[in-house]
Amino acid sequence: MKRVVFPLLLGAVLVSPAALTALPTTPTPAGPVANVMTAEPLRLSHPLGDAFFFSPVACAPTCPLVVVSHSRGMTADLSVTRPHLLAIFRRLQAAGYAVLVSNDAGPTTWGAPQALTYLGDLHRRAARLFPFDGHTFNFGYSMGGLPALLTGYSGVYPVSGVILLDAQVNLNDAWRGGNVTFMADIAAAHGLTRGEPLPPGRDPARDYPGAGVQLPLLVAGSATDSAVSFTRNGEALYAANAAPESRLLRLEGPHLGGSHFSSAFVDELLAFLTRVRHGQTGAHGG
Repeated sequence: MKRVVFPLLLGAVLVSPAALTALPTTPTPAGPVANVMTAEPLRLSHPLGDAFFFSPVACAPTCPLVVVSHSRGMTADLSVTRPHLLAIFRRLQAAGYAVLVSNDAGPTTWGAPQALTYLGDLHRRAARLFPFDGHTFNFGYSMGGLPALLTGYSGVYPVSGVILLDAQVNLNDAWRGGNVTFMADIAAAHGLTRGEPLPPGRDPARDYPGAGVQLPLLVAGSATDSAVSFTRNGEALYAANAAPESRLLRLEGPHLGGSHFSSAFVDELLAFLTRVRHGQTGAHGG
């Protein structure tokens, strides 16, 4: 099926569940490369939860890094046991990307300062494990959208682009949204009492006007997502973002539905990464 990705604010891709499962996953290469692709990731110990590092298959001569931030209730340990996530990590490896699977300082940190400090520490450690080319891309799904954006917006480390899948990016929407479980999580993670306003710098949707002008985004989500409103989160963020490489990808089905992690989604992810890298290389004359 031919899919067309329109430029920013001119349109979006609409991908059906059937189309999202139509494309085969990239096969694992044979020989020495297969050993890299099937090897266990490197565990990076940390008192707030270990992270995991996947080496790229090859660097020519250097490679970028993708940092993955998880959904509510997940951890890095659990992430590396999930086949649908492992398939994405392996595709990225095969395409020449190092992958850092973050623990985000815990399962329910909601982009709090301790999560950003954790990510800054693990990013520095991961960048020393391979020939890093200086390009970091963050991939946040669900709750992971908050640290994925905030590390770039607040300058924890330089971020070349962000991939958001069914992502919460409007923290105030969750803090005042009426879901008592989410509100309790946020209160605990951010040190708040109920009804207290969010401190400055905690909400990527509210506190960083104009930040999206220089940070390309791939925003993917579904209008039927009942857990994270795509209208108030991904779509609103995309509408306020003017980076020319940004794209909006409309999916179908429930929050973090299986089709949202398909090979067709990863095709769009890899195309976005390539487009941003080529654009930034050209802009710098490299």
